[in-house]
Amino acid sequence: MLLGTPETLEGGAVRAQVRGGPVPGVLLKHFPDEPVRGFDDWAGSAYLTGRGLEAVPRFLAGDVEGRFFLQEDPGPGRTLEELLRGRDTRSATGGLLATARMLGQLHASTLGAQSSYELVRQALPPRHERVRMEEARWLLEHEGRLKRWLTAVGTPLAPGTHADLEAVSRALADPGALLAFTHGGLSPASVLLTLAGPRLPGMAGSGMRHALYDALLWLVTLPLPEELLSRADITHRLTLSSRCEAAQVDSEWARARATVVLARTVTLLQAMNPRMLDEDPSPAAGAPSLHATLLHHLARCRESLATLDAFTGLGQTLSGLEARLRERWTVAPFVWPALRQPGV
Repeated sequence: MLLGTPETLEGGAVRAQVRGGPVPGVLLKHFPDEPVRGFDDWAGSAYLTGRGLEAVPRFLAGDVEGRFFLQEDPGPGRTLEELLRGRDTRSATGGLLATARMLGQLHASTLGAQSSYELVRQALPPRHERVRMEEARWLLEHEGRLKRWLTAVGTPLAPGTHADLEAVSRALADPGALLAFTHGGLSPASVLLTLAGPRLPGMAGSGMRHALYDALLWLVTLPLPEELLSRADITHRLTLSSRCEAAQVDSEWARARATVVLARTVTLLQAMNPRMLDEDPSPAAGAPSLHATLLHHLARCRESLATLDAFTGLGQTLSGLEARLRERWTVAPFVWPALRQPGV
């Protein structure tokens, strides 16, 4: 088998044509400097390929000592981000809903499959702890980073905030019936829409965690019209509900959504410094600013909790922070080009 016409892709993977081999092309991923994420990527690809799921390019082979592995090239396609930045509303909308459906199938097929995934991941050099445990621990260990935002804008910490953070952290560590295999770091740039359907070429943040963690793509990551957000949520929920009772109960689903939205928003605040209160670096062309991104996350928290009798302390804290930030910042709503009204 000979490889020809190599092409380095964004993220460092190399695409090459295959001459005389069983597949027309391969992706070669080499990770000398990030072994944990690299082996997570390897394990995710091998695990899903072994289960016959087409959400990722098919795993072919790898070398542990060389820290590289091969996948079948998924072929040509456009990322969801490219569709959203375009002018074809139908393609962008269809791409998002196809992604929600694919993720629902992925999550439904891997619900509770911790042991089968661990067999694959533990056969590779280990990670320090399970990815969901890392994320749950981060929330509590960096609570002070949330408090410095409150101090910076002069809004109080509502009673019950710490207890609510503990509840969110526990739900991340132990999602119960919603434990499933997830991508873990979805962005519109990480979803490739091919002729065969949506594919996830990179799985470096993958692992077993709360199934709705991937739903953050439409719940909070992407600024979307409410109608399209609801369609994506319903598509994912209906696909997942065939095997998940928690997805069939409105109150449980609402709490699960609020849990992951709160976790993501608090994590974002913990990762950002209040020095940006008076700074808003120019975003990449056609992307929302940091101010707009943070306000969008806080608004989604407020909306997720509006009809839910839970997380009231943390909800009040974040609502107070949002109100103070809106007093400081004037931010125009961001709309993806493909979703803009004609003439806008």
